[in-house]
Amino acid sequence: MASKLSPTSASQPSRLLGSSKQAVDFLLGKPVMARGLLGLTARGEKAYAYTQAADDIIVGFFDDVARYMAVVRRRGPLKPYSAVETQSLLALNGPASAWTIETQEPPPVPARRGKAPARISTTPALDTFFIYNAANAPFEMLGWQPGGKAIAFFFAPAWPSQLPIVLSEWHVLKAIG
Repeated sequence: MASKLSPTSASQPSRLLGSSKQAVDFLLGKPVMARGLLGLTARGEKAYAYTQAADDIIVGFFDDVARYMAVVRRRGPLKPYSAVETQSLLALNGPASAWTIETQEPPPVPARRGKAPARISTTPALDTFFIYNAANAPFEMLGWQPGGKAIAFFFAPAWPSQLPIVLSEWHVLKAIG
């Protein structure tokens, strides 16, 4: 069942996920074919890469409905997205203010015993998770940004008359490269 939502529709807020390929092409420009990130090409997965400034946006479609997008910084400093950059990525799928942003809790630091040599403290980079909370959202959207990496991933886990997307962060990161 193809989506009737369109990012150019005046009655719906702009959102990339849930849009048709034609609507995504209108928003992001001319794509090139990309490798599907979920490994579900036998189930109809098709992926396209769009270049935007220093980022590549890989959008995955099932039955002409955008179900996931990965944003990968390929040029410039390969550091995690700043707060402003993250807000602009969230806005691709609705108002950034409608997203809840949760950061993973850091692991507990074990107590030191005895006189161990002092180590340079390094705080592990923490993953950030995104949940779309708009009251009028026609479907659920989730996302994450792996700590310390210049990658963000968003997806619609369920869509009417389509297979649900159950994924592994590790699998997606490995597919992105």
